[in-house]
Amino acid sequence: MALEHFPTRSTPGLRRTSLNNLLRMGHCAPTVMQTMLDASDAESTWLVTLTAGLPGGIGNTGGECGGLTAPLVLMGLRSGRDDVADGLPVVVDQGHDLLGRFTAAHGTTECRAIRGDARVPLACIGVVRQSPELCARSLAVSGTEGIPPEARQAFRALYAHWVDQEFHCADAVFEHLGQTIPVPPELPDAVTAFMGGTLFTGRTCSALTAGVMALGLAVGQIEDSRVRVLRMIATMAVGGDAFADDVNAFNRVMNLGHELARWFESEFGSTQCRTLTGCDFATTDGVSDYIARDAVAACAAMPRQVSSRLTATLADPARRRAGG
Repeated sequence: MALEHFPTRSTPGLRRTSLNNLLRMGHCAPTVMQTMLDASDAESTWLVTLTAGLPGGIGNTGGECGGLTAPLVLMGLRSGRDDVADGLPVVVDQGHDLLGRFTAAHGTTECRAIRGDARVPLACIGVVRQSPELCARSLAVSGTEGIPPEARQAFRALYAHWVDQEFHCADAVFEHLGQTIPVPPELPDAVTAFMGGTLFTGRTCSALTAGVMALGLAVGQIEDSRVRVLRMIATMAVGGDAFADDVNAFNRVMNLGHELARWFESEFGSTQCRTLTGCDFATTDGVSDYIARDAVAACAAMPRQVSSRLTATLADPARRRAGG
């Protein structure tokens, strides 16, 4: 993949390309990913299907916007896990810069707040058009000053602990899945940012995020029809079920991801990393507590159970079949 060709500055064509892709794809995260691939002169279908379940806020739960999560995948691929600055993968610094830019532009990183109660989420159009551009600007960041000193110290200590324990929330899901789904060799880099609830921020548990991504790799299909997207929008406008499996090719994975999220919440009590761990990873006290009580053992159980749930789901031919 020639992702190094993705620009590190905003260009006039990014917004136009993103809008054109949205009109034929219909959902945020895959559209943003496709736009970034287009701008990189790269073809990589697996990256689009990897993000198939992220619209609606990671499995349509209202969490982190797909306009944020798709760029984090590209950032991880660009820098790789071995590119480390001051004890942290470079994607952590660039990702936190993106978090700041995204919040400044839209007031939040949460899908539920962006789309609100609107029947047709017009606000999402602006997010999708702008996200590749914000990603380009954050990729230009080369320093480590964007994360406050205490938070950086805490992130660094936690990351070192996880490296020592050979644990990464998202990696563990794919490792437990084994040969159940195809795993591209670049996948570990792609999911680097998804640890500690997305960049140590305590948001959606990264084991759940990886599970939703795994569904995309396993059964994801790509929508490529302006007519079908227009029909989906019309269905939204009249209050119909615009997310039915047969309305848009991405819907199947979104719906399976939503089922996985509801199961996860029932099984563990929350989908949010900070609630699950009881720790604020941006504080040294929070990280010290996490390490002292060997909380990584509890975290490690979640990927195992997520992968078991996914294996059962994908073993059912009727549920594995994509596209409705």
